[in-house]
Amino acid sequence: MTDAEFASDDWWNRYTEIVSSDPEMTLHGRQAFDENFVVAIGEDTYLIDMYDGEVQDVRTPGLDDSWSFSVIGSPDAWNQFTEEVPPSHHNEVFASFYRTAVKGEEGYFDLAGDHKVIFQNFRAIQRALDLMRITEQSGEPRTAGSTRPSEPSNEAITGQFVTIDLDGVPHRIYYEEAGPEDGIPLLCQHTAGCNNQQWRHVLNNDDITEHFRVIAYDLPRHGKSLPPSSESWWSEQYDLTAERFTDTIVSIADALELDDPVFIGSSMGGTITLELGDWYPERFRALIGLEAGLFTPGFYIQWLDHPHINANDVISYATWGLMAPQSPEWARRETLYNYEQGANGVLKGDLYYYSVEHDYRDSADDIDASQVRMYLMNGEYDYLTNPDDAREAAAAIGDGATAHEMQAVGHFPMAEAPDLFPAYLKPVLDDIRGVRDEPVPEVLKPSDFGIERNR
Repeated sequence: MTDAEFASDDWWNRYTEIVSSDPEMTLHGRQAFDENFVVAIGEDTYLIDMYDGEVQDVRTPGLDDSWSFSVIGSPDAWNQFTEEVPPSHHNEVFASFYRTAVKGEEGYFDLAGDHKVIFQNFRAIQRALDLMRITEQSGEPRTAGSTRPSEPSNEAITGQFVTIDLDGVPHRIYYEEAGPEDGIPLLCQHTAGCNNQQWRHVLNNDDITEHFRVIAYDLPRHGKSLPPSSESWWSEQYDLTAERFTDTIVSIADALELDDPVFIGSSMGGTITLELGDWYPERFRALIGLEAGLFTPGFYIQWLDHPHINANDVISYATWGLMAPQSPEWARRETLYNYEQGANGVLKGDLYYYSVEHDYRDSADDIDASQVRMYLMNGEYDYLTNPDDAREAAAAIGDGATAHEMQAVGHFPMAEAPDLFPAYLKPVLDDIRGVRDEPVPEVLKPSDFGIERNR
């Protein structure tokens, strides 16, 4: 994209046609998205006049115009955003905004105006901006990877319930497992607000289940696990604490009588490896933290549980910019869909731990990773905890902790990249088993495993 192209009537005419004919905008923008907004490219500003999810006009804002919000960025930021495969953190407007607002970095987008309106129209706004990329490229949406591959009709996964006791209160926990009963237990933790469906591709991977008994559970209030059986749980504020989180994990391992298990988790399940390594190093054979960091601020926000906001839309579509654009379309959509199934207030409650309680910036040296091996693996496109955050955490922890960058994946590697992530995980599991002669690579690349990904 060049400034001249952006300033031309022809470019905006193409954009208007694409928005008006887009099936997602038809589905989610009609009868709802009536908010005008401004796109600022350096010194140039363009008012997008929207009504019922259709572009009515694009013009320079005048004295009589009003708009709800502005997306502000340099020409270079917009150029990167509209590339066919954008670089990390430039792939989605909220990914870019987070790097500006929370990380304080330059070269990304800023958002100004009514944030309530933004979250009320979250899905439609996101799609309207993504269509700028399609306009700049071929004018047609990318269709590669949009069809789910064929899958076995009889998966070797079994599901059961187990009851654990937390502070004297019974909790009914659902879990699924695959692999030999005498295999090394691999205990899998889902991300905030989601459930164990994220791990189904690992559960179905024969290379992993050959040696590992893979167990993926739902935390209380998530998936098929019920809330606590205490009186009036429905009137209690749910805020997950680090202590309750670790107690739950250890209680599940104890209830299933897991001997020297490996723990793996992503997002809040990745960051909790620091607390587990600090408080329970003797309970685990190894800890694998996906998308881990010393400190993960900024996501315990009111819009995730607000009566004027469709929290289901916000929560599910917040995952979009956290995934790599190279990941298959069907897998990204499935990841988003799984998030649409969460109960009200659960994601926000999880993020109390993630963005409020979890902070090892000044205490990482309390973790003795010589007692329990720690592998911190962060995706290239994860704007919350990028590969540098894993390197920083491993360095702060010291001996026994290593950092590994996963290229061409984002915040949900086990769900968004079902072909690539098992290849990345296998060297780590081989290292844990003691059958690998060389250290696990610091940078894991698709090409190293014979997997194609556009970059």
